[in-house]
Amino acid sequence: MTKKEIEGWRGFIELLAHIDSPKDIKALCDLFFTIEEKETLASRYLIIKALLEAKIPQRQIADQYHVSISQITRGSNALKIISPSLKKTLADIL
Repeated sequence: MTKKEIEGWRGFIELLAHIDSPKDIKALCDLFFTIEEKETLASRYLIIKALLEAKIPQRQIADQYHVSISQITRGSNALKIISPSLKKTLADIL
């Protein structure tokens, strides 16, 4: 990401942090994300959730959610670099 893109992403995160209502968060996401971007985020959510649950193999996750193994690998690698406390929080919430 470029410096401007990093600045923009941080700004978006800060904006999102100020929104309390799920209805308003949805409206904000509708404003900022295209249908394709929302589909990508939804797939990533399902992948991360399934990986945290650790109930089914990665190939089955790929088949179940119609995503590529590389998407599963990226999700798995992302989970390896987050803090243990965030990983636990996600596992508890999801």
